[in-house]
Amino acid sequence: MKHVETKKRAKRTGWVVFALIGVFALIMIRFATSGSVSDSFFSSMPSKTDAYDMAKQFVRPSMRGADVDFADGFQFGKQGDSVYVIRSYAETQTGDDEKQRIDFSVIMKYNGGPAAFKNNWELQSMNVN
Repeated sequence: MKHVETKKRAKRTGWVVFALIGVFALIMIRFATSGSVSDSFFSSMPSKTDAYDMAKQFVRPSMRGADVDFADGFQFGKQGDSVYVIRSYAETQTGDDEKQRIDFSVIMKYNGGPAAFKNNWELQSMNVN
């Protein structure tokens, strides 16, 4: 009788181990095919570049002119949990074919979810000079 119970327990343990290995394999395949950690099962905080891209989305409507060129470089900082500070500049085309440099500073709070969606961010402060 004891031998039968031991076999059942071993069989059940084998299935549990097999299921765990399967789940682990699926997670590893997901990481390998995603190309980045942010696309994975696990949510992570936005990168500096994600925050800068979102800052540009907040600043763009306040710029005069249709032709706005944002700088490649920017300053990045954090003010606590999920609060990002971005400082940079953009150049706009004026009516007389001259470019005007406009500095900006944006403070935003990330509320979770995909970093590329504007509704996952809260604009706390924006200064455009």
